Amino acid sequence: MRYPRADPGHDRVATLDIETTAVDPEAGELVSIGVGVHDRADPLTAATYETFHRRGDDEAALVDRAMERLVAADADALVTYNGIEFDLSFVEGRLDRLDAGVDLPGIVDPPSHLDLFLDRKRRADEEGSPWPKLEACLDAYGHAPAVTYWRGEPLTNARFGEELGPAYLRTLGTETGARFRAGLAAVVDHYLIGDLEATLALYYADLGESVEGAYLGTERRFD
Repeated sequence: MRYPRADPGHDRVATLDIETTAVDPEAGELVSIGVGVHDRADPLTAATYETFHRRGDDEAALVDRAMERLVAADADALVTYNGIEFDLSFVEGRLDRLDAGVDLPGIVDPPSHLDLFLDRKRRADEEGSPWPKLEACLDAYGHAPAVTYWRGEPLTNARFGEELGPAYLRTLGTETGARFRAGLAAVVDHYLIGDLEATLALYYADLGESVEGAYLGTERRFD
């Protein structure tokens, strides 16, 4: 789904995405958080991405590290895809469950936070259509998302929650797990950064700009 927008004129834009073992913070856990930053004057290929992964029983510390990076980015705006109703809601739900005193920065709240999903969700509801996925929105503009193959099949949110996320968490806290963790983290990195870049590309497409990314349309395979 295309959704043309007026250009707000931001010079620096940040984006955020999370990976979890379930969609409900009561049932799942955070595994990783990614933060991307792009300066408007640079090509999208010059955007920077940083991923933060669980190191152990440290979900709150994971959030704290990611939020520190988001603050340090000093961005004019935060752009996400379903970040308000899922990503940040999940983060807050986990912090509440852990009774952790981690404050989220002001940029995560509207109007500095633009969730590209909400307007599309509203239009889909008016039309009686299914809610559009990020990949379908990119395709509407002629962009192909990055594809991460893991164990012979494309990695999806469902597979991440059911397979990859739990596999990564099982490596924590054990010496034998350490040698598998780096390999799994590399899979998470590609999947997560692909989504971060896709969100930035969709934002610029909504503004009427055609961009090329380092990850868009690429594939990477992991055993």
